[in-house]
Amino acid sequence: MEKTFHVQVITPQKVVFDGEVSGVVAPGTVGSFEILNKHTAFISSIKIGEMRLRHEDGYEEYYAVGGGFLDVHDNKVMVLAETCEHSADIDVNRAKLAHDRARKRLEDRANYDIDLVNQALQRAANRLEIAAKRATRP
Repeated sequence: MEKTFHVQVITPQKVVFDGEVSGVVAPGTVGSFEILNKHTAFISSIKIGEMRLRHEDGYEEYYAVGGGFLDVHDNKVMVLAETCEHSADIDVNRAKLAHDRARKRLEDRANYDIDLVNQALQRAANRLEIAAKRATRP
């Protein structure tokens, strides 16, 4: 019995992942959820957070996702994300600068849209957290 299914992770800029996995864990807007092989049809919004792709050998890849949607249909998963970066591809210095910039803008509330600044702060903090997770093969 086949234990894997096809997953595509797509952002407006590129296809981030296109391959077979045995599981997907995504940050849903009301909590994280996991998709396994033969999952029923499903669609959900996803928020800024950690997404994990688990391979058949147990290896997990970590991604910083910046919101979007996930669709399960015919044992295939498509993630349409606003942003998505593999943990190994995250520029930590750039993420730190973005985090510091957002924190400073929060202090100067009169000149910035606070909701947008909070989202930028969440994205930067998420990128830093995910960058620290360097997966290794079992």
